[in-house]
Amino acid sequence: MRPFRNIAGAALAATLLAAPALAVDTDSVTFAQFTQQSSSKIVRYGSITGGNSLTITESPIFFVISAFGPLGFYPTTMTMAATSTAAVTNTGPQFQQLGWSGNIRFGDVTTAYLDVNFANATFSFDGTGGSASLISTDPSNPISYTSNVLTLPAFDFRDFSLAFTALSPAFTVAANGFGTPFDANIAGSFAGSDGELNPDAVPEPSAWAMLLAGFGLVGITARRRSGRVTVAA
Repeated sequence: MRPFRNIAGAALAATLLAAPALAVDTDSVTFAQFTQQSSSKIVRYGSITGGNSLTITESPIFFVISAFGPLGFYPTTMTMAATSTAAVTNTGPQFQQLGWSGNIRFGDVTTAYLDVNFANATFSFDGTGGSASLISTDPSNPISYTSNVLTLPAFDFRDFSLAFTALSPAFTVAANGFGTPFDANIAGSFAGSDGELNPDAVPEPSAWAMLLAGFGLVGITARRRSGRVTVAA
């Protein structure tokens, strides 16, 4: 398990810092974020009997640990499986689909960075159907976190936020009231609170930018010393 420490880290800093912000609880600490490794769409929003599904199959992502574990920027894989049997509703400027439940996993069998089980999350789609978010911020909606890398406290509140961009084709509502299939890019973050956490212990966005830029400088120095140039995929 090695953190990804080259210039690609600095290049992806803007993507990570643009991920959904979690600001539900003043004691809530965002301890992990992620973004995909390439521009290829890794998310599939599909149709199932009586509802919709979300699927990601062992797709390459960068997993960032900012608290409760080894601070760093790690290349790994993401798998996701979730479903909802709720119809899509029109809330005016957006469309909304409730009742999303499923699992998100980062890592492989030996290195489980984070395993998330959730229920009753909310999918919101913008009015143009070009972007969306899946968010769980309600204490009554159960979320569990497990990891063999992070040492997570016994949170009394957990929340996550996933951002979906470049939906293709654009999201629409089918005649049966459910969503129409699309592929998309994804980024997101995970947080929790136990009422005793110190938010000052977690790097601010500006600190993360400096940290990732530092990773880039480490990579540049290493390449100069070795006399070789490596292009990150």
